Amino acid sequence: MKKAITLSAVLGLAAAAFLAIDSAEQDSPRGISLPGWPAAHTATALPADAEPHAEHVVAPASDEGPSLFGRTERRCELELQEHVAPSGEAFSAYRCTPTAPHQPHPYAHYDNGSLELLAYADPEAAALLGRRLIGSDPARSYEMLVRATALSGELGHLAWLSDQAFSTVRIDGDLQIANVKRRYELAALAAQLGGDPAAAHYFRDTLIGAGLGADSLAPLDARVDELLQSVHDVQRTVYGEIRFGGQNDA
Repeated sequence: MKKAITLSAVLGLAAAAFLAIDSAEQDSPRGISLPGWPAAHTATALPADAEPHAEHVVAPASDEGPSLFGRTERRCELELQEHVAPSGEAFSAYRCTPTAPHQPHPYAHYDNGSLELLAYADPEAAALLGRRLIGSDPARSYEMLVRATALSGELGHLAWLSDQAFSTVRIDGDLQIANVKRRYELAALAAQLGGDPAAAHYFRDTLIGAGLGADSLAPLDARVDELLQSVHDVQRTVYGEIRFGGQNDA
């Protein structure tokens, strides 16, 4: 138990570091501003009169870029939709329409405390906890979904996080740089773990096209390296070896 609690504390600190962004990005009109979490987080971005995000997030290319991950890693069709908030503000956000019937999760009746204990070595528990916390504790949600990926190799957890937390890509026609940065980081991490690199290349090119230079991109690549290191650390601690996304060092 001490080991689990200690690792959880370490990952909590790591998550805060991964989620730090430039202070210039702290002015998103519909962001959640929490210590260590991007203010452009958009888990609750859709207005009350718009369609809610689907519960489960494989997706075709859209006019805002290719699918973040391969078709076998999602259970929905992804499309970019235009919305108008009650205030009159227009914004674009990704939406997933489920392609398969929703099945009850085997841990659905577990409370968050129980899931927290199981999440040390159980990717399903980590993933469910991450989904539950996406609106109330986004930094912890991020941590749990990355952990679920580390334990299982399922890139769909990163896809769900990207779609739910950073779906809004334009507001009144303006590119939401902070969200594109976060989508790039998750796509680049997925590529490092064996996913299709096309989405990471696209988001990187989008950022370059928006005027970001090498000095602005370097911190994003460093964050991807840190995320990959955290994945390896989880695997070493739980399994005694790196199972994917790097050399086996058992």
